[in-house]
Amino acid sequence: MDHLEKVEKLRQRANVSYEEAKKALEDCNWDMLDAIVMLESQGKVKETAKQTGSSTDGAQATEPAQALTVCGSQQDEHQNGSGKQGGEKQQSNFFTKLGRAIKYLVKKGCENSLVIKQHGQPLMDLPVIAFIILLILFFWVVVPIMVISLFFDFSYNFKGADLGKEQVNRAMDSATEAVNNFKSEINKDDK
Repeated sequence: MDHLEKVEKLRQRANVSYEEAKKALEDCNWDMLDAIVMLESQGKVKETAKQTGSSTDGAQATEPAQALTVCGSQQDEHQNGSGKQGGEKQQSNFFTKLGRAIKYLVKKGCENSLVIKQHGQPLMDLPVIAFIILLILFFWVVVPIMVISLFFDFSYNFKGADLGKEQVNRAMDSATEAVNNFKSEINKDDK
């Protein structure tokens, strides 16, 4: 969605002028939710817009949204001259998003695990985050060990909400099956 569409959408939802909508979005790095919260905290949202977003519980609708004024406080600092410069604000926003992404990946890495089996019996459940760290630090050791271990009836599968899917494990099983076929061909040639 481009800037014009966001301004138009905010103008309709908050029932404010184009100028107010544009300024609010610019102050909030074009984040719609933060801009609406900021306009509400400044009292610029007109009643018709507030009624469309209110819930059935009257007590909740009358409470001010002071705790959520993320952009409002930044705008006040900017108007006083003590706020961050535009580049610093964007850089801070980038690092915030990067921090959230890393937190999400670590969480998902701990929820999923690599199951190492020998002869069909599970030997170890290694969290995916630990496996990724091992791969990053010791790639040229881990990968050859994994390939060689396939020849000693080891197999690898993932378990968890995200990686424990059938498609992922089917790919892991096909690698194990390919090594087993290769071993059986070598054994046939020896006889």
